[in-house]
Amino acid sequence: MNRPADNRSCHRAPQLHPAAGYVGDHAAALAAARTPSGILAALAALEAACREAREWIAVDLVLNDGWSYAEVGRATGTTRQAASKAYADPVNARTRRSVMGRNDAVVIVGCGSAKLDRPAPAGQMYTGSYHRACRRAADRIGGRLVILSARYGLLTADTVIEPYELRMGQPGAVTAPRLYAQARRLGIDVAGTVTVLAGRDYADPVSAVWPHARRPLDGTRGMPEQMAVLAELARTATTPVVTNPRLPASTPEGRAA
Repeated sequence: MNRPADNRSCHRAPQLHPAAGYVGDHAAALAAARTPSGILAALAALEAACREAREWIAVDLVLNDGWSYAEVGRATGTTRQAASKAYADPVNARTRRSVMGRNDAVVIVGCGSAKLDRPAPAGQMYTGSYHRACRRAADRIGGRLVILSARYGLLTADTVIEPYELRMGQPGAVTAPRLYAQARRLGIDVAGTVTVLAGRDYADPVSAVWPHARRPLDGTRGMPEQMAVLAELARTATTPVVTNPRLPASTPEGRAA
């Protein structure tokens, strides 16, 4: 059964679902591999990304577009029974997360150019005044803290990372599809309230994942104005973003890849 949403050109795939763009990023990494070991590693990463993307898209088609498991089975070349066995549990899990996530709050802060010169948890890595100002404002706003790194993407404060020199938008920086994948793995993609404390280069990819994200620094012109807004938020923020007590505390993610 073909549905209206299927009648699109293949080049539109990344726009049809962020997971397709996530797979595209891995395919580009495979194309850029230059050694046999690099090709094998890229293939393994691409295969894992395909498995994740297939599940995410199938689950969203069932929940958001009303597809039956028989339709998912036809699209994936399997039977209704096989599709139900593969996706019923993820569908139910996402339904529960979506219901519970309506009252959850996430506050995303940008990283910073000033860093330690050694591996450290992300919550300690960034030492500059801008990042510290973002953290003070985030503490006042409330919610689950997530740090947005140009190299590593979405990080919990206890994720150990290496120092790096990279800004969002530069070659090698994380993309919106990768942020989407990370948010989905962390279970925060369904958060009801998201606040991003960062400039436009960082806030725009966040908005691609969470179109409803609040962006208090929009409209500022340069670092001095952003610092002034952050200082005001740290003093008087009244955004009602109390963390849902059912949201689990941050857990160690291990060393970032």
